Amino acid sequence: MARHSPSKAKAETKPQPSTFRWFMGNVFSLLRRHGNFICGCILIGFCVYETGGAVKAYAGRSSDVQLNFWLSFMANLRAEFVLSITLAGLSIGLYLRERSKHRETRERLTKRITALESQLDPNRTSSHLTTKGLTRKDDR
Repeated sequence: MARHSPSKAKAETKPQPSTFRWFMGNVFSLLRRHGNFICGCILIGFCVYETGGAVKAYAGRSSDVQLNFWLSFMANLRAEFVLSITLAGLSIGLYLRERSKHRETRERLTKRITALESQLDPNRTSSHLTTKGLTRKDDR
């Protein structure tokens, strides 16, 4: 007479989540996967909605102030673009500097580690990694 162990029976049957938990899990999975796109669409829709309200408010009106408004608006817009481009340039410059410093540090530590490994085990074979932490050109 063969006996079935209870651990195998439990391992084979996993408890299924309730319908609510399954549904909410799928909803949050979709939000995690497509959240940026959804937020972008909502933001664009809100901007279009607000622009429509502004256009309705100024519809059919003419004023000399409009020219001054548009000139000041364009001046502020240019200042914002200049500021954002400046900050982006600074960010890229800092990234490139940090990357080069990281490479220098890696090369310095690679030489030290190689020397320590050869002291511990002189018969050790090399992995032939470059000092930049990359594989040999032959391996590519």
